Amino acid sequence: MDRDKISILEDIGRIITESSRPHRTLEKIVELVAGKFNTDVCSVYLLDTDKQSLVLQATVGLRKESIGRVRMSIHEGLTGLVLEEMQPVFVVNPATHPRYNFFEKSGEEIYSTYLGVPLVHLQNSLGVLVVQTVHEDAVTESDIALFSTIASQISATVAYTGLLDDLKKERQDRRDIEKKLLEEVEIHAEKTAKKGLIRGMPVSPGFAEGQAHYLGESIGFDQIEYEETEDVSSEISRLEAAFRRSQEEIIALTKHVKDMSGQDEAILDAQVMALQDRSFKKKIIAHIKEEGSCAEYALKKAVLKYVEFFSGMEDPYLRERSSDIEDIGKRVLRKLLGYEGSKSRQFASKTVVIASDISPIDLIGLRQNNLKGVVLSRGGKTSHTVILAKSFEIPMVIGVRDMLDTVKENDFLIVDGTSGLVFSKPPQVIIDEYARLKAEKANKFQRLDVLRDLVAKTKDGYEIRLGANIGLLSDLELVKKYGAEHIGLYRTEFPFLVRKEFPSENEQFLLYKKVVEGAEGRSVTIRTLDVGGDKFLSYLDYPKEQNPYLGWRSIRVSLELDDIFRTQIRAILKASAFGHIKILFPMITSVGEVRSITSLLDEEKNLLEKRGAPFDTTINIGIMVEVPGAVKILDRLLHYVDFVSIGTNDLIQYTLAVDRNNQKVASLYDPLHPAVISTILDVVSICKKNNKEVSICGEAASNPRCAYLFTAFETDKLSMNPASVPVIKDLIRKVRLTDTKKALNRVLLMEDSREITSYLDKILLCKGS
Repeated sequence: MDRDKISILEDIGRIITESSRPHRTLEKIVELVAGKFNTDVCSVYLLDTDKQSLVLQATVGLRKESIGRVRMSIHEGLTGLVLEEMQPVFVVNPATHPRYNFFEKSGEEIYSTYLGVPLVHLQNSLGVLVVQTVHEDAVTESDIALFSTIASQISATVAYTGLLDDLKKERQDRRDIEKKLLEEVEIHAEKTAKKGLIRGMPVSPGFAEGQAHYLGESIGFDQIEYEETEDVSSEISRLEAAFRRSQEEIIALTKHVKDMSGQDEAILDAQVMALQDRSFKKKIIAHIKEEGSCAEYALKKAVLKYVEFFSGMEDPYLRERSSDIEDIGKRVLRKLLGYEGSKSRQFASKTVVIASDISPIDLIGLRQNNLKGVVLSRGGKTSHTVILAKSFEIPMVIGVRDMLDTVKENDFLIVDGTSGLVFSKPPQVIIDEYARLKAEKANKFQRLDVLRDLVAKTKDGYEIRLGANIGLLSDLELVKKYGAEHIGLYRTEFPFLVRKEFPSENEQFLLYKKVVEGAEGRSVTIRTLDVGGDKFLSYLDYPKEQNPYLGWRSIRVSLELDDIFRTQIRAILKASAFGHIKILFPMITSVGEVRSITSLLDEEKNLLEKRGAPFDTTINIGIMVEVPGAVKILDRLLHYVDFVSIGTNDLIQYTLAVDRNNQKVASLYDPLHPAVISTILDVVSICKKNNKEVSICGEAASNPRCAYLFTAFETDKLSMNPASVPVIKDLIRKVRLTDTKKALNRVLLMEDSREITSYLDKILLCKGS
């Protein structure tokens, strides 16, 4: 213990000597104490200038935003009692103490011990050092002497270095800055309440800045809202120019494309005639004059009236003219918005793409260094486009309705994929704030980077293997960057999406071989083709379906397209000769499907053996549990497979009957719904009972609240987007399995996700997650 005292006192002295900022000095001290003695919370409260109140100045374990905001009277609570008695206060089960005072959102109710030690120098009270722990035996009365020594060292150095005065000055400076910042933000907000600040749904975290670029092909009338104009003649002139440029564009297209069929030429000629139709244009101009609306909104009203009229026709030919009118309207709309139809997808500068919606293949095609962010008016928070954006580390906001009224082509934007805010032409104060947030994020990554080569093991020794979900070869760099232990899901459909025909067996084999070699010894779970839903192959003829998520998709496509499926199976088997591969089959709903798969697999193994092609003869196969029906027959399905991966994205939408891409019901898509928690727990329990490896995959695995519960499930693996691996690893390493199980028992008795979320947030608050 004496050695610990000497060591920590030396460390504290070094921190104070080396630190240039007083606030950071205290932060480093509490980090040192908490890390050295494994306390759940270490905080320093200092007396304010009035000498009547204590203010939280530094903490590990409580939220950082509480610093400077948590304030209490010197006669309030256990911390006030420390100063009243001017001696250490040690309490087991502090909630039962008469001086206990619960601070909302502090999470203090879960702590079993409290130790407060006064910070005193030359009989002058400076504040209180507080340590708290969840376990009763983590801190005992025998530790009071040690923490008293630490408190004395902190007190002396605070006094001798003028740290307290510096903190007061820093607090005042910060108040002045915050006041000025608030005033500027309020002024800016008042000026830009309609124009400058736009809100949406955050789906891919991070901050981006760049020039706005509308993805013209995806612009639709659903993005156009009413906007009043004070200059009617100017709007009419804009409309006339847009019609003229649209007509010139079609004529130029007709001249330059030599290999057009007669039918194609007729379609373009019909579009030119429609643009020359005076009555069509007159209707739009009438809306501008009568309603005082902008040209875009007037165009929308006229086009949608025509579409409604033609759509109601009985004659199929006339009914199809509705789509022609809509195409013409969109062409004119793009000209009004300043989009001139360039097909170049190479951005010369930092760019934020704006679109109605984009497919996964569109995002793959757009990916480049200068693509900094994406803003969509539609989209779903767990769509495959969003999953890809997270994998590419591209900030994304969806469900934004006012972009076309607010943002013009090439406007400077800041996109906050963490909060869902989009700033158009922001003032310097907003730019500076986001520069600070980016620096803070970089510091956090640097802190978490030290965990890269460490395992995700709880304090009491339970280890969960964390894997990464990838879709492209380039994602392998992220696997290494963030320290994933395995590739829990390789989505094979993305290479299919970027081609104009099904890749050959050799093309697939070479690709899978590169993936497994690039994994550098990590196991790779390869999921077979999972198309349909929101991923469609341009060269595959799909049936027209009311709900593609409940239709011809995933394993149903593979089993029906037997030759295509066999080709992929052979390619995967051949690649297994070059590394540790497992095969995963998606969206299984019946034992019959699994029997068909294993039979086909055996046949392809026999074929490769006859050819003398090497492969892993004992390759493991698994199924994705994504459908509630599969949960009910899981014990029977397990007879045929080696492992299970729980696909939380689809499992949640099917369990709760929520289309995950439908914004009208997006709020109902909830990974912490009691039914979802119970269903996933059932799957893990059945797998454990049958000695089958189980992994939880999808967006829920990267959600700290969910990951905390999944730890209590004792799942074998979690698999998520690579960037989330260090965050979840940090969380797991801070908790005890026994504590997570106690929390799970309480959660299973709760009635709704709001109660569950609130309870888990209190726990995670204490863990600093």
